[in-house]
Amino acid sequence: MTSTRPPEGLPVLEAGAHRDAEAGSCLMEYVSVLAGERFTDRPRCTHPALAAVAWQVNDAVSSATRQQLATRAVTLIGLGREAGVEVRPIVLATIARAGLAIDPGNRFFPRLQRRLERRAAAAPRRRGRGENGDGGRLATLLHVGPVNHACAHLLVAARVADLDAEARDRVLVGLLDDTIAAVRDAERRARAEDTVVRVVVPAG
Repeated sequence: MTSTRPPEGLPVLEAGAHRDAEAGSCLMEYVSVLAGERFTDRPRCTHPALAAVAWQVNDAVSSATRQQLATRAVTLIGLGREAGVEVRPIVLATIARAGLAIDPGNRFFPRLQRRLERRAAAAPRRRGRGENGDGGRLATLLHVGPVNHACAHLLVAARVADLDAEARDRVLVGLLDDTIAAVRDAERRARAEDTVVRVVVPAG
């Protein structure tokens, strides 16, 4: 029988948002506590597109699987805040790949991929306000809305594929882990490129 208890020293995670830590916490609320921020499911230390994936996974997986998500909390602190990394397209591309893996005939995910490819191929544009998830409530919604929408399609795809609870949990936890890994890789590349620029063109 699978234990629903979290690993020693980790909180019991619950679905939804909470008034305060005494009322319970979701994954991102736990992140806010670890980061020393006010108690919230939208901590400033994590890019809102990443937070949106964490909300969706936290609320959709089974209680037993949810308890294992706490081990990802430290990794989410500061993730997606590297200058020069556009996080939302990375997150959406990861969701699209996950959706096609479980429902290859789904029409939403190829359309999403094509939109992302057109965006990537477009001429470079000046970064707009809130591109890194800053800039207030409206800028945050521009990141959260598309991610929530794509995740909703992923959950529908899981139902269409007739995944059982265990298989669905694997898909969703895999989505969170793949998203974290993709953003971390992008940030590492951005730091490496910045280092090369600094070496080739030393500050005068």
